[in-house]
Amino acid sequence: MTVESIMLSNDLKELQRLGAFLQDASRTLQLDEMTLYRVNLVCDELVTNIILYGYPEDVLVDQAIRIDIEVVSDGWELRLTDRGIPFNPLLKSAPCIDLSVDERGIGGLGIHFVRQVMDDIRYERLNNENVLMMVKRRVQEEGIL
Repeated sequence: MTVESIMLSNDLKELQRLGAFLQDASRTLQLDEMTLYRVNLVCDELVTNIILYGYPEDVLVDQAIRIDIEVVSDGWELRLTDRGIPFNPLLKSAPCIDLSVDERGIGGLGIHFVRQVMDDIRYERLNNENVLMMVKRRVQEEGIL
């Protein structure tokens, strides 16, 4: 299977490089425009959270985040690995989106968004690393199996 990978430091400037990587990788991975858009948003949200909350603010870590995207039989598997503080985003309770912004408070919408966009999400803490594995399945066109 085809795999594309990138290593990022824990610097918000890396988001630009991430976007360029995903754009380039989309051809090899045969990502359609809508899937590329969604994967880009998911990666942007998760990498931003890792950079802002996973590492001490004043410590730059080279190769802090690894992203692997692999073509699998029914779509793509996305794996984010970082050596930041242990954090399982799947344990975060879903926000009450019926409340106003003032009532709801800050945070939680990014993880909620990721859950809505991706078809399967798993988290493991392996070898002192956070590993978030996600699957995005290919959209089946009507009438085509």
